[in-house]
Amino acid sequence: MKTTISKLMYVILLAVITAFVSCKGEIGPAGPAGADGTDGINGTDGADGTDGNANVTASAWITPVWSETNAIYGTFDYSDATITSDIMSSGVVLSYADWTGLEQFIYALPFSYDDSGSGIVSVNFSIFSGGIEWWYSAETNFTPNTNAKLRYVIIPASSSNKSLNPQQEILYNLDKAGVDVNNYYQVMDYYGLEY
Repeated sequence: MKTTISKLMYVILLAVITAFVSCKGEIGPAGPAGADGTDGINGTDGADGTDGNANVTASAWITPVWSETNAIYGTFDYSDATITSDIMSSGVVLSYADWTGLEQFIYALPFSYDDSGSGIVSVNFSIFSGGIEWWYSAETNFTPNTNAKLRYVIIPASSSNKSLNPQQEILYNLDKAGVDVNNYYQVMDYYGLEY
C-alpha cells in the first residue's frame, strides 16, 4: 500500500507541475534594445563591367541617288544630325553596302571589285558634321545597280583609355571581343542591332 500511495503522490505532483507550466499569462512589455554591434569589414570592389551599347545606332537601309550615272565617278550625300563633331573626333562610323540589293552579300566599306564592263570599281565613304557621303570610282564609265542599298553604324566613344585615342579604343574593344568590323552580321549582333 505504501508503494501505491507513493505512486499516487508522484502522479499528483506531476499533474500540478504540468498545470503550472501550461498556464498562459499576458505577454509582458518588450525589453530594452541592445547595443549596436560593430560594422563588418567592407568587401573589395568587383571588376568593372563591359561598356554598354545604348548609344550605338544604325541607319535604315538607304537607296542612294548618285550624282552621276554612266560615269567614272559618282557621289551620294545623306544628311544625319547625329553625326556630330564629337562623333567625328572620338566615335567610329562603319558603313556597309548591299551592292546588289538582294541582301546576299553585304560589304564593309571601302571595297573594290572587278566589274566586267567597267574594270575595277571602288566604293568608299566619308563623314562630315551633319552627314555622310558615299562615292564610287571606276576605270571606265559605270552605272551602279539601282537596287543597291547603303547603311551605316554610329559608335560613340564610351570611356577613355588614356593609352589609346577614342577611335582606336572602340576598334580595339571590338577586336578583343572577337568582332570583325568587316563582317556586317558580327557588328550588328554584337551591338544587338536589327539587320
